[in-house]
Amino acid sequence: MFEVIETTEKLETFMGKISAAKWVALDTEFLREKTYYAKLCLIQIEADGHRACVDPLSIDDLSSLTEVLNDPKITIVLHAAHQDMEILLQLSGKTPSPIFDTQVAAAVLGLGDTMAYARLVEQMLGVAIDKSQVRTDWSRRPLKEAQLKYAIDDVRYLAQIYPMMLEKLEAQNRLEWLDKDFAKACDPETYAINANQRWKKIRGNQVLKRHQLPILRELAAWRENLAEQKNLPRKWIIGDDILIDLARQNPKSSQEIGQIRGINADRTKKYHQTWLDLLKKGAETPESEWPELPRSKKPTPTQNGVIDLLMLVIQIEAKKQGITPAAIAGRKQVANMIQAGEEKLSDDWRGEIVNETFARVIAGELVLGVENSKLVLKEP
Repeated sequence: MFEVIETTEKLETFMGKISAAKWVALDTEFLREKTYYAKLCLIQIEADGHRACVDPLSIDDLSSLTEVLNDPKITIVLHAAHQDMEILLQLSGKTPSPIFDTQVAAAVLGLGDTMAYARLVEQMLGVAIDKSQVRTDWSRRPLKEAQLKYAIDDVRYLAQIYPMMLEKLEAQNRLEWLDKDFAKACDPETYAINANQRWKKIRGNQVLKRHQLPILRELAAWRENLAEQKNLPRKWIIGDDILIDLARQNPKSSQEIGQIRGINADRTKKYHQTWLDLLKKGAETPESEWPELPRSKKPTPTQNGVIDLLMLVIQIEAKKQGITPAAIAGRKQVANMIQAGEEKLSDDWRGEIVNETFARVIAGELVLGVENSKLVLKEP
């Protein structure tokens, strides 16, 4: 059984029931196809045997909810926490802390890296989740009973999985491995919007020459700020392809802007003067302030040999820990490390598993060998 909460009074009563809980299982349903910020449509909660679907579209005051979620004595349990945390930050201006992300924990326990929730539930509980409501428009009201049951199952199973994971992590002395991952997830800076860096995510930016990148930077920052201000998707303001063409062609008049393929001159006329000002500003940026687009360089044959060796090290160490190699690192991350002249993978639990071994292998203190038909590392 679960409650459907649609009023401030009912929400306050429910949150009062769970305010002394040690942990709260939480999930959200949202839409972001038509907005810049995700539109929160439903919040599912379970704690201390109480379970509810909270309708934020019907409730005037959610402060009793955010007060509990931001209580530092309560752990918020989520799966693939990033989007939920982003939404909770928008809701109250704070990110809950501490949290527990079952997706990250699954990797540490060797269940699989970046594991989908349905797969985790099936693997840990033997339950196949009904996926019939995956395409639900959660903003439409009233929600059907089948939709609410589908939504509440997310926290129903999450609340069962969390204690099981906690027990396994404690038995394997791996609970502390998660500290840095969870601390990063709780840091509001993780979700900060940097409009001046948005140009790096513009599709097709690699076709531009370096002197055109400051123009793209100005245009992308303008679009980011306007999209945020209007709470509209970026592409509804102007598409990536148009930004690229503006930066590449650098038109000098509204007439020239209108001649660029794909631009609806009448619809975008209100932006033309702003674009011209931004184009001029970007074009006049001193060379010393031009951004640099990271150009991926292929590793040298020697570097590829070292990368191959370290990927084997990851396989060996992952097998010792009973986790997948991909949970530690992929080839691209190892390649970046070698190309940067570093011997250290990371400062988190992944690095703790391989950093020392990497350093010893690179220094020649350990070599790869075969014993009993198995790859091993040993002293030369």
